[in-house]
Amino acid sequence: MELVISRDTLLRALQTIQGVVENRSSAMPILQNVLVETEGNKNIRLLGTNLDISMRGMFEAEVEKAGKVTLNARKLFDIVRELPEAEVRFTEEDGQWIEMRCERSKFRFPGLPPAEFPALPESKESDAHTISASVLSEMIRKTMFAISQDETRYTYNGVFMETEADILRLVATDGHRLAMIERPSEGLVLREGVIVHKKALGELVKLLQGIEGEVSVALTHVSSGQGLSLSGDEASATLTPNHIIFQMENIALSARLIDGEFPKYRQVIPDNNEYSILMNRESLTQALRRVALFTNETRMVKFAFTPGQLKLTTNGSEAGEAEETIESNAQTDITIGFNSRYCLDALSILDEEQISMDLKDSLSPGVLSPKDSDGYTYVVMPMRV
Repeated sequence: MELVISRDTLLRALQTIQGVVENRSSAMPILQNVLVETEGNKNIRLLGTNLDISMRGMFEAEVEKAGKVTLNARKLFDIVRELPEAEVRFTEEDGQWIEMRCERSKFRFPGLPPAEFPALPESKESDAHTISASVLSEMIRKTMFAISQDETRYTYNGVFMETEADILRLVATDGHRLAMIERPSEGLVLREGVIVHKKALGELVKLLQGIEGEVSVALTHVSSGQGLSLSGDEASATLTPNHIIFQMENIALSARLIDGEFPKYRQVIPDNNEYSILMNRESLTQALRRVALFTNETRMVKFAFTPGQLKLTTNGSEAGEAEETIESNAQTDITIGFNSRYCLDALSILDEEQISMDLKDSLSPGVLSPKDSDGYTYVVMPMRV
């Protein structure tokens, strides 16, 4: 193998792949490597995986001799990061050894046999359907913050994706709060729903940044599941027996799906809340941030609604106590306690000026949503005042 590639292109490629490469020293050595292989005369393909998440990307290069090699991803990234902005030449020699040159710099280091590199899931493109890349990014951003950080609750460690009547729905919960968002997605079918792990979603959100236009989605059938593939000038996702693959321009990301049943989320979404109270989102956010500075380890803040206003208070701690009052359109008296961080998490990802808090009583879950709903629902469990 012999090729020439610009330092900036190579650095960008390695930065992209780095997030899915296994970095534990105890891991299989081949999983700490990136596979570099030529594709025609004008491109190279980089592949990385930790067996749960995989990524492949196509990048421009001048290929003088076809071939492939695997190299330690971290070492290669560290070297390229320090190189000047110039062309980098790779030459394979003595089997698995690679010589790398850039201006007056020269490096020589070993790789591992490409045959040892795991095969990555492949996607099929058929029956295409579309969803905006920016919409998909928004849906993930407005739900994944509610994913549980408790690794023992495995089915809580991802976002649940399902479709119903041309609507794509994403749901995440940690058992204390729940975030759900719905957007139109005509033609996409995920009848049983799938759970995508939070680590894969974190990488996906980074890849979706800056992508414009439509995401092409195609349903494909496989022997033991269903699949969908997003392709086109934007992003694509394909579900194979137990993986989902997202294709964005020149990058594909695949993730092993979480095997298990997602919590029955519909049971915890209140549908009979008596009071719907409007507030200015920014006013509530700023007041809650200040009051939260005086909460104890429970982070509990008391929400005391009276006609026309909301008073936020803490129960008092060794650090002191705080009180803030903001305007609301409350018509009655109701007092309830919420975890301040859970409320602030939701307020920080909403964009609307007015938000609605729907309440039944001091012991029932509250529902936070934009004034005009906009297909977004955030449920938070109450705390004892």
